[in-house]
Amino acid sequence: MAKKDGDKAGLALTGTDTAGTPETLVTTPWEDTLEARVASLLQDGEPSVLVTVVSRTGSAPRDAGTRALQTRNGFEGTVGGGLLEARAMEAARGSLASAASARVSVDMTGFSPNSDMICGGSMEVLCEVLSPSQADLFAFAAQVLRQGGRGLWLVELRNDGVSLHGETENPVRHLYVDALPDAAQPESALPAGVGIGLEGVQPLLDARKNKPGLVEHEGHVFYVEPLAAPPVLLLCGGGHVSLEVARLAHACDFVVDVVDDRAEFSNAGRFPMARNCLVLPGYENLVQSCGIGRRHFVAIITRGHSFDREVLAQALTSHAQYVGMIGSKTKREQVYAALRKQGVPDAELAAVCCPIGLTIEAETPQQIAVSIVAELLAARAGTLVRLRFDD
Repeated sequence: MAKKDGDKAGLALTGTDTAGTPETLVTTPWEDTLEARVASLLQDGEPSVLVTVVSRTGSAPRDAGTRALQTRNGFEGTVGGGLLEARAMEAARGSLASAASARVSVDMTGFSPNSDMICGGSMEVLCEVLSPSQADLFAFAAQVLRQGGRGLWLVELRNDGVSLHGETENPVRHLYVDALPDAAQPESALPAGVGIGLEGVQPLLDARKNKPGLVEHEGHVFYVEPLAAPPVLLLCGGGHVSLEVARLAHACDFVVDVVDDRAEFSNAGRFPMARNCLVLPGYENLVQSCGIGRRHFVAIITRGHSFDREVLAQALTSHAQYVGMIGSKTKREQVYAALRKQGVPDAELAAVCCPIGLTIEAETPQQIAVSIVAELLAARAGTLVRLRFDD
């Protein structure tokens, strides 16, 4: 996503640490990925600490792989809230001030029933000081993610802390990718820390069953984290509902693309949170023009039944993870009947979520957006089948 004015300013919110001192939480219009955000900060010479949950037991609030950032402007993101987050923020501020990384463990089983940590379990958080010399490494990772590539972050730790080779106090971070992204520099000119091919690190991935976490291997301790491309929400139609969906979906970590047949309803001024705003007369060549693939969630919210039908017919030829269409059940049956005449199988139509969104009796564009984004999150989590039903 192109960098926008105000990326650094953000919206300041107020939190409180364990000592009762106000703490600044920063909400920014992040780039497509955290990797892109980190690259931008480091390129600007902004001191930054990457805060990562590296292990979790019991009913701790966030799983391994949850990430946030600490900068001089405050804390961006969340690692679970409550006392856990307060301690993580305190440690991150300390790491930022000392330029030394730290690992923080919080055991929630020992807290009193009256505390805010009664869920039990424990979490370990890595506060990793980042260097401007790593800007190219994170920018390369962002490039891989934009193109849907596969990779693995590998951070080497020490059993009793984060000290590693010689006198350095900071972890050693490497990135392994399965292939060079398009338009990447020659392999001989790759950023320091990049390796091509996953064969050598596959045992670490297998040990974690392709999930983030700590692994001991040949006397070393590693934190491994698959490089996972974020989901892409393609909004077909740029009307009032789509605008509210875009705002909420972006806040829920979806990359948002918008397509409409009218330029005034698909542009960066109207959708500042969107990565791409496309204008396709008649929605022609939708799948190819928008690059719809397995990362995509397609929400069909155009300005007319005929456009909805045309977009749905094309979306069903893609490999999108989710396809939903706005409209009543009467409209659905009319559109489906027309598509059946075109040879679309019933099984494909049955997979479409129409009417789009979970049933919450939504009426306003904002309420409809909540129902749609909730459905997108359920589809992403694999819980949609048991949540969705027809009356």
